[in-house]
Amino acid sequence: MNIDTAIITQAIFDILIVAYILIIRYFDKKENESFVKLTNSLKNLLERQKNLIDSANEKIVGQERSLNIILDDVKRKNNLLTELLTTIKNKTYKDSLKNSIILMKKDGMNIEDIAKNVHLSSGEVELILKLYEEEKSEKS
Repeated sequence: MNIDTAIITQAIFDILIVAYILIIRYFDKKENESFVKLTNSLKNLLERQKNLIDSANEKIVGQERSLNIILDDVKRKNNLLTELLTTIKNKTYKDSLKNSIILMKKDGMNIEDIAKNVHLSSGEVELILKLYEEEKSEKS
């Protein structure tokens, strides 16, 4: 091998080394650009997801408020119904008790026996009968 061939071979080798380094740098740059683009895309996607989650949370809070209002209304109505049912039950019970006392009196039972049967005092039975007599005379 002569000197010209060695110089040419060395020059080709040097050119190949420089080309290799430039190609590696080019691909590194492209890889870094792709990584930056991917990172930005992920960042934008996460931001959109965060906005969607925030929007969903706002809607959930609004629905929760609406449900609490409805629940309070249902509780209020339930209390009213319970009071109404209690009033009706008491009125029915009292009317039934009053009717029982009146029927026993019409059957000829004395006040003490009626009181024992309905588990009331004699005074309460007398009062119920007196009120019944007053109602009856007012209707006449």
